[in-house]
Amino acid sequence: MDGMTAASVYEDMHLPVLSMGGIVILLLVLLPAAAVIGHALGRRQRQRTLAAGREVDKVTGETSLGAILGILGLLLAFSFGNALTLAQTRKSTVIDEAAALGTVFLRADYLAEPGRTELREAIYAYTQTRVVPDASQMSDAHGVRDFLETTLTAQAALWPATLAATAAPVPPPTATFVASAMNDALDAHLYRMQTFAVPVADITQGMVLAAALASLFLLGNRSGMHGRALSWRTFMFSGFLFVVMVTIVDVQRSSAGLVKTDQSPFLVTLFDMEQALR
Repeated sequence: MDGMTAASVYEDMHLPVLSMGGIVILLLVLLPAAAVIGHALGRRQRQRTLAAGREVDKVTGETSLGAILGILGLLLAFSFGNALTLAQTRKSTVIDEAAALGTVFLRADYLAEPGRTELREAIYAYTQTRVVPDASQMSDAHGVRDFLETTLTAQAALWPATLAATAAPVPPPTATFVASAMNDALDAHLYRMQTFAVPVADITQGMVLAAALASLFLLGNRSGMHGRALSWRTFMFSGFLFVVMVTIVDVQRSSAGLVKTDQSPFLVTLFDMEQALR
């Protein structure tokens, strides 16, 4: 299976629909707009009620607003906890894979030439491809596919090089010692690739956005129904929601935004490999 065919296996991986910048702009516009629209509709409803000779209910919308705010808090807590778990998992998988590649590189020293050098160079070339590029190259499915094609092409050379380097007359215990480490390094790729996917479905993230918009809409509508102008408190609440929701999305992304997965374990491993190959 070549790199292109292997990369196509990951086409069903659930990637983010919008970029980080697109999400920031979307939330920055939608959240306060929901409060403004709710306030405008509330004022119109108040005018119609008073024109009909009826009194405005002073507790209108209290129950609905309380229920929506409760749901919003629950969804935000779930999303934030999920994002933190994913971030920790990403960090662990990066460390585990870097350690696995460093281990198999060191165990290759037990092999004889020329297979030893060829195997170590193949491991070094593959490790270089495991360092995730910057966000501009991983912002869409095309960038992820290019990354996969590059790394899977380099990965395809590892096992043949391992078999060639551990062929007779290499003692079976030594061959098993090296091959098991290589197997661990290949398995680490699978664990790490799963962290590239979006942690929760689009419909779940849509529920968080819908709950935030509904809560701001009801807050604005309630102020309009009572004949009050939108206060700074409403926009402060909108700002806090914006910060929390952007932070959740930021933590969920591994190579975009402010919170990025640390690539230092791979860089340290590559440095050690370069020193050994010299």
